[in-house]
This record gives sequence, structure tokens and C-alpha cells, in this order.
Amino acid sequence: MNGDDAFRLGLIGSGLITAEAHLPAAIASPLIRVSAIVDTVPSHAERLAESAGIRPRISTRLGEVLHEIDGALIATPNHTHAPLALECLAAGVPVLVEKPLATSVREGEAIARAARESQRVAAVGYCTRFLENVLFMSTLLESKFFGSVRRFAYQFGAVGGWSSLSGFHLDRRAVGGGALVTVGTHFLDRMIRWFGYPDECGLEDDSLGGPEANALATFRYASGLEGRARFSRTIALQPGFVMEAERGTVLLREGPSEPLRFRPADHPIVECRLIRPGGPVYAEDRGMFEHQLEDFVGACREHREPRVSVEQGVEVIRLVEDLYSRRTSMRTDWYDAARRPVP
Repeated sequence: MNGDDAFRLGLIGSGLITAEAHLPAAIASPLIRVSAIVDTVPSHAERLAESAGIRPRISTRLGEVLHEIDGALIATPNHTHAPLALECLAAGVPVLVEKPLATSVREGEAIARAARESQRVAAVGYCTRFLENVLFMSTLLESKFFGSVRRFAYQFGAVGGWSSLSGFHLDRRAVGGGALVTVGTHFLDRMIRWFGYPDECGLEDDSLGGPEANALATFRYASGLEGRARFSRTIALQPGFVMEAERGTVLLREGPSEPLRFRPADHPIVECRLIRPGGPVYAEDRGMFEHQLEDFVGACREHREPRVSVEQGVEVIRLVEDLYSRRTSMRTDWYDAARRPVP
């Protein structure tokens, strides 16, 4: 398409996530034309456009481009998401907001309310929900393929990783937290979709007032299901998910092409790879950011809900707030224990 019928996308923010993920995905999609890039530092936007070989409108003010775009992708520091999204929706412009939706439930609910009142799409950038292994896991859980689920564990950690063009990740107010937000909310989003909102939760972290670098979250459900997740910015943890269920154990390493591995309880020496018979939901030769953008465009044009709705984004923020409200200081022995694989 990429002509007069193309969806005119405005990129709000020209930082690393835009440069490395959103802009390449937008350029790759035949449905989309990048019409504008907005950044408070225009030289950043100009360099980004030049490096991509495109000539969008460059502006320092969102209001100057709202009449020229069909939708906005907001990828700015977390604490700016809400005011920018509200400005777009007030002008009748749909929004796709990079995760997390906002830094508080109050702000998230304001975005959700504005989307309802304007009857415009508001989506949240939990891109891993477009991965085949995540989608197939949802299908299998909904169909009770594994029987009752007893417990699960997840971990993700890497040394460093604080990088951003503006350095906002080092400001707790700008982020809305630390490792739990920057590393953990993708998993929290998937967890809520798979198992529902937990009935109880707890958190240990190493914050001394700033953004925590390490966090250990625990979850309990009325059904008896228990889970835990650990996130680190200072320790390299082998990333992945493991789930113990009535019919066996499920293992899923982090990554777009990782298969669902299943070890049946009645045949413990066997490990199966679970594959959807009809093939993947989304073409695997295209990335999750491209699928996310095209789902947003489809939702805008078809007047339907996006795969990751604004209400779902609010649920994740609510869980983050619940966890922080129950925060305790991390045990000193956690650092050694964290280096061991998830059991």
C-alpha cells in the first residue's frame, strides 16, 4: 500500500525503542507510512529519519502534527505517556502506547476513559503477545490441555541494560519503578492473560529509594496455584518460564522462535514439542513489532478492540502498584540463589 491509502503514523519519541523496533516495523509494513516524528530534541528525530531514508514531518510539538496523522505511537519516557495519549485522544487520534501504559492506575484509567469517550482505539505495546509460543500457550490453557495448573516460575535478567537515549530509566519517577517495570511488566501482562489476576501477591526488591535493580515477586490464587518471578538488571539469569500442571511440566525459553516443550507426567523420560496444527496465528517471517503495529491499524480501521487493550494495560499497572504496596527489602542471600536456574 504505502501510498494515499496508507495509514499515516506519527512516531512520538525518537529514542532507542523507536529506532530499533518501531520505526523498522513501520517501514516494513505495506499498510503504514510514517508521516511525522515528534521529539523535544529535533536533531534526534532528524537523524533518525535520515538514517531510515524517509522524509516525515519533524516537530517538537505533538499538537502541530495531530491533523496530519491517522494514529500515534507513543514511545517516550513512561511518565509522559498519559498526557501525550490524552492530547491525542482529545483530538480524535488513536494511540498505541509503549509499555507500560502509564505510571499509575489513576493515569491509566484516565486514558481508558478518554478512549471510551472519544470512541478511538487505545492499545498498549506488550509486543510479546504477538509471539506464537505465547498465543499457543493461551490456547492450550483455555482448553485445559494441561489439566489443573499447580505452580509456575519465571525469570529474566541481564547485566546492565539501563540504556536509553535520555537516561530516564535511572529516574524512579519517570519510570514508575525499577526492574519490576522495565523488565517485568511484559511477563506480568502474559501472566494475567494466562492465569487471571492473582488473589495475593508479594514483592522483595533492593531499592534504597531509587529504581530497584533486582526484584522477586510471588503470586497466589484462590485455586491453589502459586507462582513467582524474578527480574534483574545486575545478574545474568537464563530467561524462561516453567509450569507444573496435572498432566506434566511445560518449559518455555524466552525468544520469538522458542517452542513450547512439554514433559508428560506419566512419561517423564519423554519431552514433546507442542505445535499448533493449523500453523501459527501470525506469519513467523515478520517480527512481533510489525504484527503489533498492523493489529493497531486493523483495530482503527475495523473499529474493533486491539489485541492488547487499554483496559488490559491498566490491569498490569494495578498489579505493579499492588506489588510495590507490599514491598519488603530483599534478603541478602537472594543474589547467590538468583544465579541458580528456575526449579
